[in-house]
Amino acid sequence: MSDGSGKSHTIFRLVLLLCLLVAVGFAINSARLMLVANANKQLTEEAVVRGTGLIDATPKTLAPGFTDSQGRLLADPPASAVQMVDPPVLVVAHLVSSDAESPSVDWDKFEAHLADVTGRKVEDMIFDNGPDQLAQIKAGKITIVALHPADAPFLVNNYGYEPAAVLGDEGGANGNHLDIVVPAMSPINQLSDLKGHTLVCTVPSSITGYRAAVALLMENQSLRPNIDYFMTWSLGQKRSIEGIAHKEFEAAAISDDKLQSLLQSGDVVPADYRIIYQSAVIPRTTIGWFFNLNPVLAEKVKDAILSFQPTALTEAKSSKANKANGEATDAADATDAAAGGTAAVGPPLHFIPIDYNKDFAVVREIDDRFDPRLDAKAKPKAMATTQPDVAAN
Repeated sequence: MSDGSGKSHTIFRLVLLLCLLVAVGFAINSARLMLVANANKQLTEEAVVRGTGLIDATPKTLAPGFTDSQGRLLADPPASAVQMVDPPVLVVAHLVSSDAESPSVDWDKFEAHLADVTGRKVEDMIFDNGPDQLAQIKAGKITIVALHPADAPFLVNNYGYEPAAVLGDEGGANGNHLDIVVPAMSPINQLSDLKGHTLVCTVPSSITGYRAAVALLMENQSLRPNIDYFMTWSLGQKRSIEGIAHKEFEAAAISDDKLQSLLQSGDVVPADYRIIYQSAVIPRTTIGWFFNLNPVLAEKVKDAILSFQPTALTEAKSSKANKANGEATDAADATDAAAGGTAAVGPPLHFIPIDYNKDFAVVREIDDRFDPRLDAKAKPKAMATTQPDVAAN
């Protein structure tokens, strides 16, 4: 009996050990599968965020080969005079004056003034920020560039661009604000309340209507588009604002310029909405040269830029600009940086000096989260909705 009892205990212990091993193996396998599932979910979420144009928040710095001994975030001049350029002809590349991303500038008059101050011949070029022009910049064939500040950090870090001034007036830089607005009686009171709600954007190329909003929401609140909040497209600033006024939308990223314009026209009234967030000023047009320009010539160029006195906007020109910022351009969201601003007639804009380190902080913050040179390949369908992973909410 004792032998049988001993065998029974041995078998029992073996079965118990086997069950324990199976249970441990099951637990290990379950844990492994859970880790794989979580990893796959994280990869999926990262892919969704990248699909909106956002990139990892890594502060962009000067490319290898550049130095910044003064902490300006700008490239130092070359150590050797041999590496500097001193062109007999100054090539000015600029956005077209009719471009909605640029306030109106009389470039012919500016270039004539530049020629007088520097004593150099000046040639004009339309700036498109394309590969061919970047190659010309690298080769020293473009001297001065005027562009939207959203594109400036890329040129600063990779080509030694030095933004010296922005268009403005006595009140400061001519620029715009991103507003995030909600209906007046909305329960959404602050940015963090947007989680699980829908944010209406305009078009992927818009600074105030899309890029600044998704970048700053990620930066300041860790809210991920299409993961933590829904996104829809209105295809126009006016549509976004009126949708808020009519309580069709929960929240919208808009241009403060366009909001002020619609307030002036009476299309909306202050009682229709609340602003839960307004960004610092995002300048519209900046101008500068490159790090390797002969310092004597660079000083003359700077003097020419800051002493340029444009003529005042005429009523006809202002009317045309305001019309361009209305219905005709809403579909393309050209209201981000309206030519000449929202005022019908006013003092002319001129170039005012800036400190890239301080005055472009918001621009760099957006650039760190979103590459402004990347445009969507296709425009979204009207009001197409993308929804976040419900489990992530």
